[in-house]
Amino acid sequence: MNGAYPLVEMKGISKEYPTGSAGIPAGSCVRVLDTLDFSLNSGECAAIIGPSGCGKSTFLNILGTLDTPTSGSYRFKDRDTSGLSANELAALRNRDIGFVFQLHHLLPQCTALENVLVPALVSAHADEARARAEDLLDRVGLAHRIDARPGQLSGGERQRVAVVRALINRPALLLADEPTGSLNQEGADLLADLLLELHRQEGMAVVIVTHAPAIAERFGRVLELSDGRLAGRG
Repeated sequence: MNGAYPLVEMKGISKEYPTGSAGIPAGSCVRVLDTLDFSLNSGECAAIIGPSGCGKSTFLNILGTLDTPTSGSYRFKDRDTSGLSANELAALRNRDIGFVFQLHHLLPQCTALENVLVPALVSAHADEARARAEDLLDRVGLAHRIDARPGQLSGGERQRVAVVRALINRPALLLADEPTGSLNQEGADLLADLLLELHRQEGMAVVIVTHAPAIAERFGRVLELSDGRLAGRG
């Protein structure tokens, strides 16, 4: 990437879901996102805030190519994602996008190290991936817990493992969906510290969705999702 274009660029993104509620006419739809525009350069951070049900997770799922818009265009590294096959999208996600969710989604039967290495299983550089995993776990203070399984870890430790797993393939973009939602205030602050420190060390772009304004403001650019569109706050 040469900086001549944004890392991600959304134009006129809309997302509709068919309704199934009583009293709603058959064939009608609920529009969650409405001609939304968004762009982010390499290495930048943005925080998305808004009330529950406003479409934050839908927005993040489209940004991460886990979902597709009803209309509009989305370009990643100046490549139109609508023209990519399911296999190409899966390869893009594995190579360029890291995900951290409110629930860690760690495999209970695997150790911390094994969980981190899951996205790298298709890599031809297994030894390099293991060395990076061990280094990242050390950097987040979990060098002594690499052989522990999720059930043996605290909530904060599990989230740190999930963050490291998201970074194992050196993604250009990290997406975090309410990553502090299941943590207490101290744990939430520590996880925000970690994300920002890794952002600086790794040079990746970060988009975080959060209900907590104090967490959002730490990521610099804060956008509020309202009526299906994003607007700058403050």
